[in-house]
Amino acid sequence: MWFKMTANANQEIEAKFNVRDLNAIEQRLKQVGARLSQPRILEINYRFDTPDRKLSLESKVLRLRQDSKQWMTFKSLGTSLDGIRIRQEIEFSISDINSAQAILEALGYQIFMSYEKYRTVYFIDDSKIMLDELPFGNFIEIEDVDINFIKKCAKILNLQWELKIDIGYLEIYNNLCKSMGVIYKALSFENSIVANDALETINIHPAGQ
Repeated sequence: MWFKMTANANQEIEAKFNVRDLNAIEQRLKQVGARLSQPRILEINYRFDTPDRKLSLESKVLRLRQDSKQWMTFKSLGTSLDGIRIRQEIEFSISDINSAQAILEALGYQIFMSYEKYRTVYFIDDSKIMLDELPFGNFIEIEDVDINFIKKCAKILNLQWELKIDIGYLEIYNNLCKSMGVIYKALSFENSIVANDALETINIHPAGQ
């Protein structure tokens, strides 16, 4: 049976910001009555691609993720509107990440990168606010179907809109590795090879506290 999706179905619309202090941001969220949806949890992400990196060259994402559940995700090549990333995202929960990996590998995909991050999730009305801790810095992602609400949330959190980031975490990490002359490898908190204060060397500056 085939199902027809509407034009906006499975669409990811988000803005990303680097911040110094996630605790201060979290206090601000509590002050404005934001709802905690997911307490802080470690995510382990596995990115898949073909041996010739076809998906990466097309700016597409194929990923397995493990947190309190297990997930498979596909993200298409998107667009950027005023620094906000807009692209198709298809994500669903799976029961067996090892079997999912085996299927992807049987189809010719292989893991080319794994990375860790801690994520806490709040909501302001229908706007999703994600507080992300990575080995190379702290970030906020704001997601909503309405760009105006994304801008509203950024203003509520005292984030400088002009300092938003329109690239993903792995691209940030890749740029950091190049700027520091280090080898791009699996990214974990235990084995981080990038300094926490290195983001400004690639022109990423804190947009808030």
